[in-house]
Amino acid sequence: MKDQPPTTQPSTAQPSTSETIETEEPVPTDPTYVRYHPDIEQLDPKEEELIDRIVTTLKSNNERAYRTYQHGLRDAHAKGHGILEGSITVYPDLQPELAQGMFAQPGKYPVIARLSSTSGAIRHDRLRGVRGLGIKVLGVEGERAMVDDEATTQDFILVTHREFLFADVREYATRGMVVAWLLARVPDLLLGAGSELAATVDRLLVRFGRPLPPTLQVFIRPNTHILGDTFFSSAPFRWGDYVAKFLIAPLSDNVRALENVPLGQNPSENANREMIAEFFANNGADYELRVQLCTDLDTMPIENATLPWSEEASPHIPVAKIHFPKQDPASPTRRAFGDDVLSFNSWRGLEAHRPLGSINRMKLRVYEASSDFRHEKNGIERMEPADISDLPD
Repeated sequence: MKDQPPTTQPSTAQPSTSETIETEEPVPTDPTYVRYHPDIEQLDPKEEELIDRIVTTLKSNNERAYRTYQHGLRDAHAKGHGILEGSITVYPDLQPELAQGMFAQPGKYPVIARLSSTSGAIRHDRLRGVRGLGIKVLGVEGERAMVDDEATTQDFILVTHREFLFADVREYATRGMVVAWLLARVPDLLLGAGSELAATVDRLLVRFGRPLPPTLQVFIRPNTHILGDTFFSSAPFRWGDYVAKFLIAPLSDNVRALENVPLGQNPSENANREMIAEFFANNGADYELRVQLCTDLDTMPIENATLPWSEEASPHIPVAKIHFPKQDPASPTRRAFGDDVLSFNSWRGLEAHRPLGSINRMKLRVYEASSDFRHEKNGIERMEPADISDLPD
């Protein structure tokens, strides 16, 4: 249990709302939640040197992708499947430890979301793998996490694996960079064959209680409908006076019905984009943001992103609903805006939601370097939307 931190600077935004949301009975306030303070993080003395090496290697992946596609791509989340307009509504009557940062007051904000595959290459959708969800909340005022950041957006970046695959920058600089280098170069046919072989081996090993390691598990993940996925923050974040991880899960019946629904044996190259567009041509959808507060820094560490946080010790608690209305998420103008103009960086947001830990500190520089490369190569200026009208139809 840590000392009390200085008073945080919560968001000053006063979003409007015209709807009332019924939620379950609030969880009783628990004084054992770990309080945030600046020395909660422990930096590796060689961290900046290691991040320099990672940025250099990932730039070589960017350059290779540019030679292949004659277009600048993200070094991760390269293939977008849909750009969605929606809103996030903060639930009323949250307990004080949940009512932090932009969630300090009930209200409603516009959002822009991007669904993607996390590979840095444009791959066929028949391949298994991790998916990503970037959420950009608009009109969030308050002290910023990044120096000289004058935007009023709050970015949340989530993926479909619950824990990060590598503990920290030191591990990522060794094992992680091998994986990143290979994923930028292995052709679809070989990657697909390797995934199917790994899935077969995993089924055999499970019988003996020894499944594949997590770094291989992500490549044998079932290829299911992306709108039924649950997305996780993976690494920890500041949650105002506290520390948390969070997830976004299907809420409305129509997307909950898509959980674990397989794509089938022979999905098309852009099956995810087609399914998302088909769904939102006739439907809206609701998802829920849920927060898991840290209760113990030994069992829920900041600097090791691979260790799971116990749901028994601290369950995920709902704090907001995300609604996407009926729309066209895959129009040419939307795709160009999402792929070439927009950037998502979990550091772009409030100090009250500052990313924490070694992996997140690495992402600050990696994401910015990738975005700078992509925009420079494509000759397109980066911009942060100030209003939902900045998103084209």
